[in-house]
Amino acid sequence: MTHLAGFGAALPGTVVANAALAEEFQVPEEWILSVTGIRERRRAAGQETPASLAEAAARIALDASGLLPTQLGAIVVGSGSSPRQFPGISAELQRRLAAPGIPAFDVPLASSGSLVALALAADLAPRYGPVLVAGAEVMSRILDRPPRSKETSILFGDGAGAVVVAPGPGPVELTDVRFACDGALGDDLSLEPGAPLVMNGRTVILQASRKLPAAVRDLLGRAGLLPADIDLFVFHQANLVLLRQVAKSLAVDESRLFVNVDRYGNTSAASLLVALSEAAGQGLLRPGKRVVLGAFGAGFSWGAALLTVRG
Repeated sequence: MTHLAGFGAALPGTVVANAALAEEFQVPEEWILSVTGIRERRRAAGQETPASLAEAAARIALDASGLLPTQLGAIVVGSGSSPRQFPGISAELQRRLAAPGIPAFDVPLASSGSLVALALAADLAPRYGPVLVAGAEVMSRILDRPPRSKETSILFGDGAGAVVVAPGPGPVELTDVRFACDGALGDDLSLEPGAPLVMNGRTVILQASRKLPAAVRDLLGRAGLLPADIDLFVFHQANLVLLRQVAKSLAVDESRLFVNVDRYGNTSAASLLVALSEAAGQGLLRPGKRVVLGAFGAGFSWGAALLTVRG
């Protein structure tokens, strides 16, 4: 058994509103909002990196957990925008936190990386001790690679989220977590070194709208629960259209969806933990509540987790 001991998030200060992108791509602001549900997103400044954002989010999560970096048993980072092939963001984050000698590795999966990292942390924590999980992305520098694409530039933003997964029972218990992968359509969401992002939006939306609800139903079936039994759904914030499709498929009211994609855009592997941190900060993880997390992303990979809030 494991629990989530503390949450954190870090967003760059620079805001990119729809107006700027509408002018760049010569499209109406209303069109961007209608197809994405996004009003603005954040952009990293020149000195900000995935590791620096991850550090900021991690220190907030550690403070909330009452832990020092030296008390960590492992570090796992989900990201699709590491600035170098190897070592990954986790190595730089470990250096920044001054927590040497413990396992530190990356999960290089855009969008779903933090959910997969969470699943790995649930297995690692009972053996190694508290595991810092972070999702960190600076997608803007990838999107700047020519040719800039309207379809991706209007979606993505930068940021980082973090959570500490600790062994044993606690107020927010990680009851179950499952993920799956299928590389058959992996080329439809991919990134080659130095190349622009490839995203077949139609395929991604189609697969996500099918596989994410199926993952949630499978997870809940293992616990003898139905979607109607869940108080809050916190999904990867891909876009508002997809979030609404998933809610409709699960036959749950949109009021039970946590949404911040309108303010931050799609922050890829960071989005799930940024959303979870905000949900916790808003007091939505109240005793007695059941919360489902979910993500779909590169690979293709997807999964879901069940949280039980004890108090």
